Amino acid sequence: MKSLPPLFTLLVAACVHSVVPVNPAPTVPISVTSLEADSIAHALIQNAFDADARLNTPDSVYTPESEIIANGAPRAEPPRLAGVRANGSIELGSSRFSVTGSFVWGSVQYRWVPQSPDQSMVEGWATIVIARLRDGEWRIMHVHSSTAPSVSSPASPGSSP
Repeated sequence: MKSLPPLFTLLVAACVHSVVPVNPAPTVPISVTSLEADSIAHALIQNAFDADARLNTPDSVYTPESEIIANGAPRAEPPRLAGVRANGSIELGSSRFSVTGSFVWGSVQYRWVPQSPDQSMVEGWATIVIARLRDGEWRIMHVHSSTAPSVSSPASPGSSP
């Protein structure tokens, strides 16, 4: 029985050394501010896109002095986004937003999908700046949207330029 305690100690020591400490996976910090900014941006953009698809003016989502640029030209009337026309819908694609203080900015990919099979779908990108106003409301200050230029089909052999 006298040899049992050293054997027991050896057994316990072996078990302790064979246990590998588990490090928890690193946590990703999520701030309420970034989640709120993303939600605010998506809500405002979706309202603006929906209004453009209906050819309405959604003044409640823009600041009075907002700048809207579509394919390099200022726009004051709907549709405000490049490539958007009547009789279609706008689908949001990928987006990325950042927040600093009272500003949210980022970019969003969108697609105008026509109702008529005679028209082609148009893909575009928009860069957006959103600000929190003094009354606490969030509004779009700047939108710059663009679409890829149309690519005409190459001339067929034997055709003149």
